[in-house]
Amino acid sequence: MTDETFPKRDRLRKRRDFKRVENSKTARLVTRHLIILIAPNATEHARIGITASRKTGKAVQRNRIKRLLREMYRKNKGLFRPGYDYVLIVRPRETAAGLSDYSQEISGALKSHPW
Repeated sequence: MTDETFPKRDRLRKRRDFKRVENSKTARLVTRHLIILIAPNATEHARIGITASRKTGKAVQRNRIKRLLREMYRKNKGLFRPGYDYVLIVRPRETAAGLSDYSQEISGALKSHPW
């Protein structure tokens, strides 16, 4: 059985965690719909944080995008290397059609990244 949960230990929840990723990032990947920041962490698992500014759209649109990105993470945990924090920043006015768009975009970006 695969682990498709999204427990609190897999989330970046505090502003200081997001700032730490920004300040100590080892990679910044830019795709059509997202900016992905990657930084090492002190844990043995990957953690993810998602941000979407008001420029992205109204609250309904922002929340839908964040739900899709969380679902993409849950279904594709293997793409995210353990021991790293990932911040997914939704680019303004660039909304993808659905889960498959985000999945393809993130998997392509992370697979092309030289670890």
